[in-house]
Amino acid sequence: MAMNISKADAKRIRQKLMSAPVAPGEYAHFINAGTEKILTILEENYFQEELPEGISCFKYLEGDYGSGKTQFIHSLAERGRRNHIVTAIVNIGQECPFKSPLAIFRAIVSSFMPPIGKYSGHEGKGIEVLLKSWAIDKLKELGWSTGQEIPVLARRQVEQAFNKVWYGAPDTQMASALLALGKRILDLESGAQPSNTDTELFSWVRGENVKSKNLKELYSLHEPTRDETAFKRLKTVIEFLRNRLGFKGFFIAFDEGTRTESFRRGSVARHQAIENMLTMINENAEGEFGGVMFLYAATPTFRSEVIQNYQALDDRIGSVAFFPGRPMTPLIVLESLNSEKITAQIGEKLLAIFSKADGVEWDLKIQSANIQAIIQALKNVKYFETDRVPPRHFVFQFCSLLDQQKNNQTELTIEQAENFVQTHELPETEDDE
Repeated sequence: MAMNISKADAKRIRQKLMSAPVAPGEYAHFINAGTEKILTILEENYFQEELPEGISCFKYLEGDYGSGKTQFIHSLAERGRRNHIVTAIVNIGQECPFKSPLAIFRAIVSSFMPPIGKYSGHEGKGIEVLLKSWAIDKLKELGWSTGQEIPVLARRQVEQAFNKVWYGAPDTQMASALLALGKRILDLESGAQPSNTDTELFSWVRGENVKSKNLKELYSLHEPTRDETAFKRLKTVIEFLRNRLGFKGFFIAFDEGTRTESFRRGSVARHQAIENMLTMINENAEGEFGGVMFLYAATPTFRSEVIQNYQALDDRIGSVAFFPGRPMTPLIVLESLNSEKITAQIGEKLLAIFSKADGVEWDLKIQSANIQAIIQALKNVKYFETDRVPPRHFVFQFCSLLDQQKNNQTELTIEQAENFVQTHELPETEDDE
């Protein structure tokens, strides 16, 4: 039951799971089970080989509510970051409806996270975090330490990436903005005082509706990003990060949960959302987004009610599911990976996390029996029609049980387990709305 996790991280995971039974973000890989083989294949085939070579791909992840889509995405992102891949996880919803290219652009550039290792130690998300992490790590390679004055020669060497004129950029304004942003980050690290223009520049690059006399005069930035220019500017950002700064590849995931508003509210909105997805799939396949894995996650209902009505999109996703011998297949179906055995493995990982967090030595015989009792109770009480327990529901119930069991470990009968799951209702999350 040993797990390579710190007590602090174990406590964070426990707290997250006790407050909301959803994948615990960047810690999701600690409780992931059942998808390791697929994750490894994706890691080796794409993160280690194709993305660094500039080859791109699209994956469609399908699973019912609570089946582990978000868990899978975060686990894959963690593997990406350990392979020097930039990641961005976007939740499709009110703040980012898929019908809006501008909303998609804003969400992606605001969600960028630098790779683990070389660029680690930089908190926050967003395009400016990537530029700052790159600049600081380049300075450190030249002998600079945080808190010291930056040597003139070191600064000049790092600044070359932002001084060289960029010919042929997909969008000239975004190209100018990225060059300006990089130089301004170096200014700030060198002790320059922040200004209102800095804030406007950062916001403009993130796609906010900023029009400023200073931005126009200093950087020739006169037109904020719009739906019509969003994808072209996203290509510019990707190309800049890859070719100028040397980031190896990108994993950009869209997690729909149970939300499909972008595709169901009116024919015009639905058509635009489908066109946006096709644009990313087709232009990615043509190499216009170099070294990017786009992934879209949704429920089976989305494919049966929406995708199958659009032949071009249905053809690109297909109906043949991914398996180890077919890593190029776009469709990944989680339902085929969920089983009682996998759910029990998740329970064993939760035991290890709670043990680390609380300093509890579990009686494995008792708790293994309790895992099976909770699974059976959920099947008897909640899921007797499908005979399959969603991992999310099990995680909530078993975490609640462990919180009680840490002071007095007892083996539950099936009747006791049924009573427990009936008196501990799964709380609603945003995805339930």
